[in-house]
Amino acid sequence: MKRKKISSRQKEIILLLAQNTSNKPITISEVAKELNISTRTVLRDMTKIESWLDENDFKFIKKPGVGIYLDETLDSKQFIIELLQEEKIEKSYTKEERKKFILSNLLTSSEPIKSYYFYKTLKISEGTLNNDFIEIEEWLDNFSIKLIRKPGTGIYVEGSEKDMRSAQVRLIYNSFEEQELIDIVKNVGNNIQKHNVIEISSENRLLNLIDKSIIKKVENSLSETIKDINLKISDSAFIGLVVHISLAVQRLRNGETISMEQDVLNELKSIEQFKTATKIAQQIEEEFDIKVPIDEIGYITMHLRGSKLRLETKNHNFSLDDVELMNIAKRLIELATDEFGFDFSTDKKLLNDLVNHMAPSLCRIKMGMDIRNPLLNQIKTEYKDIYDGVANIIYIIKEKLDIDNIPESEIAYLAMHFGSCMERNLIEEVEIRAVACCPTGIGTSRFLMTQLQKKFSNLKMVDTVSAIKIDEKALKDEGIDLIISTVEMKTSIRSVVVSPLLNLEDVAKIRHVLRKLAKDKVFKRDIRAFKEKQGNKNQNNQKGQLKKDEVMNFMIMSGNIVEFFKSIEVHEDVDCDDLEELINYSSFIFANNSKSALQIQKDLKRRINISTPFVDGIDIALLHCMTEEVENIRYASIRLSNEIMIDKENKTKYALFMLIPKEAQTYQRELLSNISENLIENDEFVDCIKHGDKEDIKGKFKSIVLDFYIRKMKLLSKKID
Repeated sequence: MKRKKISSRQKEIILLLAQNTSNKPITISEVAKELNISTRTVLRDMTKIESWLDENDFKFIKKPGVGIYLDETLDSKQFIIELLQEEKIEKSYTKEERKKFILSNLLTSSEPIKSYYFYKTLKISEGTLNNDFIEIEEWLDNFSIKLIRKPGTGIYVEGSEKDMRSAQVRLIYNSFEEQELIDIVKNVGNNIQKHNVIEISSENRLLNLIDKSIIKKVENSLSETIKDINLKISDSAFIGLVVHISLAVQRLRNGETISMEQDVLNELKSIEQFKTATKIAQQIEEEFDIKVPIDEIGYITMHLRGSKLRLETKNHNFSLDDVELMNIAKRLIELATDEFGFDFSTDKKLLNDLVNHMAPSLCRIKMGMDIRNPLLNQIKTEYKDIYDGVANIIYIIKEKLDIDNIPESEIAYLAMHFGSCMERNLIEEVEIRAVACCPTGIGTSRFLMTQLQKKFSNLKMVDTVSAIKIDEKALKDEGIDLIISTVEMKTSIRSVVVSPLLNLEDVAKIRHVLRKLAKDKVFKRDIRAFKEKQGNKNQNNQKGQLKKDEVMNFMIMSGNIVEFFKSIEVHEDVDCDDLEELINYSSFIFANNSKSALQIQKDLKRRINISTPFVDGIDIALLHCMTEEVENIRYASIRLSNEIMIDKENKTKYALFMLIPKEAQTYQRELLSNISENLIENDEFVDCIKHGDKEDIKGKFKSIVLDFYIRKMKLLSKKID
């Protein structure tokens, strides 16, 4: 039997499915948690897993929003397990794994490295390596480090000691979730692989930068010192110190020393943490038989101080007094209220949270220390609008503190505070009316209703309903927003499927739906308010005039957005043998005639000649271009019958086709950009495009378009006010 090779991770996922004897669907989140990987990683592996199971005649079932499972007998599942034991594993590395491997080697090598070493180790072509070097060069440029490539000599990097250490620390933190890093440091002596095989695992990425024996000794020494002086420090701060000191020891052993400006060092000497840093340095000197320079002690002091409260010293180079912090926080709240059209000033918890957060974080920024945010990507995805808005208002911090740059990680932290405040107040003010449906009996339904009422303060559980016959008209007349059921239901009313016992995943699912419903209600309320204000604008023009053409533009935009949404198409099981056929097929979807389709083909090919349409990380081909053949943006989701090659290295069976008018309006560009960003950052959106039905896909688009429309509405409302 012919079988495609699969990776070790894909093998683990299939094995997990085969060992599920109950045929109960397993969610992507459960798979990710079981294997200690991200949901995006699982989703990326799904295509190859499906192909392997299909070629071996096994039935793989996917239910969007429910889970995945193998529809096979126990004997067949046992056969799969045996088959996997004989399966040849395809060893391959992702682009991110390659970049981290190359960077860790370059940042630690004292000699140039030949390109051949990377070709052979990573099993890649010269072209692929050159593309990796382009991205690596950009990454290093953030730290003022130069990538040098000399024919006949090799590849190496040049930069100051401070910048080299900063790059190494960032590389380590980019490679791990926080708990993973804690586990590795705590168990470093037990986890090291004994065999001499190059494996780009997270642990070995760390150990390539720092010798394992150094990590263990630093961890032990630091633990003893902290215990002796009774220092209270969080796990994340402790790991940060271990990483910093381990790197320092290794660099000192190699004769690399770091320097600090004398006036900064003098100020650090005057604070309490310098004494603690000195004791830590003395312990390190005894353990490793090395001399720790006073500049190194200064940097240890900075780490200690940055993880606690702000510096307290008469010189205000580093410190911020309470009044100054309070003024900055209040000004941020004022600017955020204008930016988002939401009154943050009434939430006292937000003010306290901002002050408490900014005290240590702004101290770290002023001292030039790195701020790590393990939730950065999640916040940029789930709170994207808030993140972008906060990025627009942080200029006030730069002005007040004379700071050139606020890192993304800090913007994300601030966005989290503002986003939480909006959700907190939204949940409190918007009531969602719901009914419960549980076919197993009234007692179970009542039990479910009681749990729901306890967990969600804004959820009004009205009644229980039958799963067999749902009177949608009666429910709508009663103002029912949501049906919470223990079985799947076909209804036009928003519904969510949960377990009768309401587990943690169910709670998260319901919270997500409630947030969306609350947004919809606020949106409709804002529209009513907008119409009322528009009707009375002649009587209330003392607060500012709204120009007639702005109203007309908004009305045109609204009509175009509705028309765009209605025009979305989903094409399934499309037969194309290559990219050329896919382009030809796509060009006819929105063309008025053959001549129009030919022009769209030319515009698409012109765009593809600039860069590959393959989107790395989500395995989707994105065909998009500007053209005179459409007057409004157009979108189509295309699923092919079989995978096709998109470029020399990548193939897929999923494609997105997007067109934008040649003379596009600003809002059209913004909306298309918003959709593209969701495509890159929203795992659920990508999963829906690959596995959801037409209504699922259109539902996801509705949510994205609605969010965009709300922002535009609020901007207009501010002008009315």
